[in-house]
Amino acid sequence: MHRLLVVLTLLGSAPSLVAQTTCRLHDGVTFFVHNAQGGDFTVRLSVRDLNWFEHGPREVLVKVYDPRGKTLLRQIIPDDGIAKPLFQLPMAGWDHEAWYHAYAQEKGAALLRWSAASDPGRLAAVPKRDFTFRIPGGEKGIYRLLIVGATDHYVTVQLEPHLPYGVSGHPDWLHGHAEQYRKTYVYVPRGSVGFHIALAEYDVPRQRRVRLRTPDGRDLVSNPNGQIFWRQQVDFDRPGQWDDQIFTLEVSPGANDYLLLLKFRLAKNPRVNHRGELVAPAVLASDEETARAIQGGAIYHDGEVFWQGFQVRLHDWLKGLRTEDFEVRNEKGELASPAPGYQLIPGKKLPLLPQRPGFLPVNGPYGQPPLADVILHHWPAHRNRAALHLALRDLHAGLRAIGSNDHVSVALGGPFANMAYEFSNYAWQYWRPAWRILQQTDAPAELKAIVHEAFLVAGDRLAFCRSWERVNGNAFAQVLAALRYCYEATGDSLQKELFETYWERFTQGGWGERVGVGPSGPVQEGFAYAYHYASYILTTWQALLADLKDERFQRVHDGVRRWFSYTLADENVPAGPWSSRTHYYPHWKIETEGPFAWKGLPGPDFTESVNGGNEWFAARRKNYYVLTYHGRLTPKWETHSHLGQSGYGGGMICQLHVPGKGLVLASVLNGAYGENMDISQWRTFRLHTLAGVQADGTPFVSADSEHFDARLVEQRVASSGPIRGTPLTVRRAFVFGESEIACTVQLRETPDTDLLTLWLKNPLRGQVREAYELIPFLPQSRTRPGQKPQPTSVFVLDEQGRTLQALGDKPVLAQALLIDRGGFGVRIYLDKARPVFRSGPGVVFVQVADKLMPAREVQLSYRLVPFGN
Repeated sequence: MHRLLVVLTLLGSAPSLVAQTTCRLHDGVTFFVHNAQGGDFTVRLSVRDLNWFEHGPREVLVKVYDPRGKTLLRQIIPDDGIAKPLFQLPMAGWDHEAWYHAYAQEKGAALLRWSAASDPGRLAAVPKRDFTFRIPGGEKGIYRLLIVGATDHYVTVQLEPHLPYGVSGHPDWLHGHAEQYRKTYVYVPRGSVGFHIALAEYDVPRQRRVRLRTPDGRDLVSNPNGQIFWRQQVDFDRPGQWDDQIFTLEVSPGANDYLLLLKFRLAKNPRVNHRGELVAPAVLASDEETARAIQGGAIYHDGEVFWQGFQVRLHDWLKGLRTEDFEVRNEKGELASPAPGYQLIPGKKLPLLPQRPGFLPVNGPYGQPPLADVILHHWPAHRNRAALHLALRDLHAGLRAIGSNDHVSVALGGPFANMAYEFSNYAWQYWRPAWRILQQTDAPAELKAIVHEAFLVAGDRLAFCRSWERVNGNAFAQVLAALRYCYEATGDSLQKELFETYWERFTQGGWGERVGVGPSGPVQEGFAYAYHYASYILTTWQALLADLKDERFQRVHDGVRRWFSYTLADENVPAGPWSSRTHYYPHWKIETEGPFAWKGLPGPDFTESVNGGNEWFAARRKNYYVLTYHGRLTPKWETHSHLGQSGYGGGMICQLHVPGKGLVLASVLNGAYGENMDISQWRTFRLHTLAGVQADGTPFVSADSEHFDARLVEQRVASSGPIRGTPLTVRRAFVFGESEIACTVQLRETPDTDLLTLWLKNPLRGQVREAYELIPFLPQSRTRPGQKPQPTSVFVLDEQGRTLQALGDKPVLAQALLIDRGGFGVRIYLDKARPVFRSGPGVVFVQVADKLMPAREVQLSYRLVPFGN
């Protein structure tokens, strides 16, 4: 095997697929080279790296396969050495960049033309690196040149001698520019039942039109003008209607770059295991003859459709077995089941083969493990050859989901698929079975060679699933687990190196400062922290920890458990207001013993920065446990595409708990993904925050702020940050006393006021006309056996602490309040008598401003005195 290197990117700057083409990667591209004579050829490659979007070095994977799927070229092109981030916004997938452009355009704040990067003059000024690769022939047919990198990568490719080729983008898009893909031809693979098509054009004016035509020239689909993003799903009149036919794909001229997606939807195949819908990304060729020769990347063999050479070889190996080789029998010669729940004969219960205890699914409770994984766990207990054959057949069914671009080829929720879900241990759970087959069974050498080949293909490609995958931390963590099993299976030194690099970046911020393991321990989600999803790793990594006992995984796992020992709340209340995704309670229970016991339990006093991250701060005393959050939030451009703001912080109290009794105060979200959490809905929030209305009538919520200066000095936490989308800054401080918590909050104008009022003084800027401090409490008493929960009592107190009246939804003047959940609760002492009232969901509103005033005059201090234990 030749170990060489290369880089490439989407397609180039000519109206057809000519001898030399320039492409931008999103994330990868595959060239299907029609080498009809089977001769040697040369790939000349120039690589350019914009170094705009990525945070850190980004390598490029280059591979070449011969017509039988044997690897001729396999290597990594290193980064160009420019690794310091230029782009400040955290991004991962194509949709994030698209959302940013839409957000900026809506606000009239677009800064850069997305298409400008592809301008030939501009590209010529970007340093390039040149590579030459001589590819040995010997086989007639289609050679695959696969290149995977990052959106910063442009490549120019030239084949010598010129050979016709087609091109496919993966996992979703081809990036087009100028006259690229003006007119191309696509072959319809057998078994197609329809297709997905999509177009994205970020810059304005948007002029691109895409048309897909049948062989007789009839339009199947075309897009309307002017949309930043368009997609459509088309069903054929009948399955297989257009098998082996050639469609014509046309993209109209235009000045802007664009993203193009075309995937053929394949009929469900019971011999292929996958989640979602099987798809075949279209291969675009410059003429019908080439398109027909490439066959859309399909391999037709034995009446079946395959996409990889190893799939054919494993199919033939399994076909060589007899029917009785799959009949599982126990030591008595009776038909037996190889795994719990597996029925060899439908409706008939069979005795089980000997089982081995301790099976742990690699994705925890999230999805059914494949039969191969279950059988191979128990295999050492019986070493039954027929059971092994069943496991191999099931493994083959999983491997058949891998398409011609070396990754699982499926679509979910439309034409897309995030490989962190679909190709990692999350949904494609065949990485551990491969390890067991190759390292723990006595399977024949020729069979092991096929499996080894398959996982070199799969593992190499998974190691370059590192863009869209980064945003979903719960699944992104499963990429690490899959890569770890993979190199343990193959024993391949390059795959070990790829894993080590992936791991370092995952744990050290190398995929972006808001990606991977965060400063406070949990794996980040949506470029911030999720509450519910953060718990997934605690169950999904248990199998790997038991199997491989890798201390690196254990340290991260322990860090998440330690974080949850502070952040979980009693009574299953989802007091995670920072949550960037859902509002659900985590899938993890409060631990009552050991090093990760919940900090809300009675115990010694402490005041700490949680895991030293200076984002959460916690304090425990005899009469209270309190947790505050000051850290990162989901970017505004991302939540602009959600139902509202996804997660809040700003130094708020997340929970106040009376040890041994229960929660009193708890900040909770109204829904998932910003549902009912838009800034404009602040009056319905159940958050500890200062909120109100600015002079111009627009709302503000102080919890919509990130406080990167948060620090703990002795018993005092102080932090401040700009309130996003406003000219306001908020500062909060807490002093954790022996039996009470002193709280202060103050608004100010942002420090850029002098600049923004340099020539014109805006009298409304930095002015507030209405402001309230919201203090959320649990609206019912704690549930006790045999008792019905009662409403929480909220009273106004006099100067001697006696109750004057119940607090209702009409403002009353008060300086002290009592919140009582049934013998425990908190007293609130305000700095002066202020109008207060309560809302139905369980929130006390303390009026801080009721007339137009400068932000600096909006301030409040008060004391929280918990009681009951």
